[in-house]
Amino acid sequence: MSTRPDRRDGRTTDTRDRIVDVALELFTRKGFAATTMQDIADELGLTKAAVYHYHRTKEDLIRSLVEPAIEDVDGFFRRAAAESFDRGTFLAEFFDVNYRNRRIFTALTTDPTGLAVADAHGWVTSMAAQAQERLVGEDATADQRIRALMAVNGLSRCATLLTHIPRDQLRAQTVRAALELIESADRSSEI
Repeated sequence: MSTRPDRRDGRTTDTRDRIVDVALELFTRKGFAATTMQDIADELGLTKAAVYHYHRTKEDLIRSLVEPAIEDVDGFFRRAAAESFDRGTFLAEFFDVNYRNRRIFTALTTDPTGLAVADAHGWVTSMAAQAQERLVGEDATADQRIRALMAVNGLSRCATLLTHIPRDQLRAQTVRAALELIESADRSSEI
């Protein structure tokens, strides 16, 4: 349901939103590098000049898609640290942030050059390192680190790519599997 009043032409979304939606679909299907502003304009039935009116360059458009997702994930890590999330809460909230940003993360999986455009070199590696340290600590064994990294990367991919599974079921099963993977490392280090 749109919170905007209906437009005279019957559309409930504005041109900027339509451009972002179509661009994201094309970036996911073709990649950032292979999608042109002309492709986006053609898909929308607009002139390229109309697209450029809202986004001065393709790089600006890509940044407008990638940067909010990065800010969302970074905000999650700040909250997790401030609120001292336990593992289960951390994994559930990490699932949620990935699920919220699944469309852009799918595009970045297809073509990670979008991160370079957003000047986010090393962001994915840093995010994985932060998650791993938060889940098993800085003094973790190699097995604990491996399993934590597999858990957060697997959870991220499940939240992003498994579109055919209902969200609540996907969340519950993914979080449970990630937690089991991490906790199995704890049990093996106690032996």
